[in-house]
Amino acid sequence: MVDNIKRGDTSLDKDYNMVLTGIGGQGVVLASDILAMAALEEGPENRVRTSQIKGMSQRSASVIVHLRFGPTVDSPLVAKGSADALLSLELAEGLRYMDYLYEGSIAIINNDINIPPVSLQGQKVDVDPSLCYGCGNCLAYCQVNYYFKGNNDLLVLNNPASSVISGKCVVQESCTGCGQCFSACPRSAIELLEKTVYPELDQITNTLKRITNNVFVVSATDLAKELGNTKVVNILLLGILLGTKKVPLSIRTVESCITRLVPTNLLDINLKAFQVGIKKGQEISAKNS
Repeated sequence: MVDNIKRGDTSLDKDYNMVLTGIGGQGVVLASDILAMAALEEGPENRVRTSQIKGMSQRSASVIVHLRFGPTVDSPLVAKGSADALLSLELAEGLRYMDYLYEGSIAIINNDINIPPVSLQGQKVDVDPSLCYGCGNCLAYCQVNYYFKGNNDLLVLNNPASSVISGKCVVQESCTGCGQCFSACPRSAIELLEKTVYPELDQITNTLKRITNNVFVVSATDLAKELGNTKVVNILLLGILLGTKKVPLSIRTVESCITRLVPTNLLDINLKAFQVGIKKGQEISAKNS
């Protein structure tokens, strides 16, 4: 429990468990690295363990990182129902890993929809030949085509998912229905024949609140847009989490770790995002105290 943390110093009388999740490319791993470094610096006697499950994360799939620190930590894995904090950079990813929460957990979830293509596998995509003129943009954006390199390659896939035949783009059997090609088509000639049902915001929050009342959905992406760079959402969310004072790490130490792990040319905007997040987290804490 968070209440068992000794606030007077950086030592813990109980291990602290966190789960961070999101979509590949959102900076979930960087956020966890910053927290892990801060945990080591604040309590040299602390044991810090992390475990990353990234899979196809570089191609926008689901990412989850386990982070544990405290006096008796051995395993890097957070047990189901024992995460003191859940930080999710994507809306439905917070729901996906709800089984790590318990009554005393806090969940900070970004109100951002970024559907992993893997969740759309098996759906049917079709091309309207009356609209298509064979520009080939869909081929360039196709994730299956990205990995396809011919029958002699060892990259699993033996066939492309799309090709241009007789001046028209044609969907092949290898298509997973991920939908990445939709925005690439200048004539909106590509359509999904089976629609994906994405959970409504109320469904997600209500489901999570069956476990814990400390569920806070924030518009971190909108706040990042106001700063001029949506790539800082991960650092902004760290600020929100730290601002709630539910994590036994000092803001100063985490900020110091940000300065060392974030590239120099992006440091200023990330530090601004961190401060914006802290202010938002303090507002959440004050409103719910």
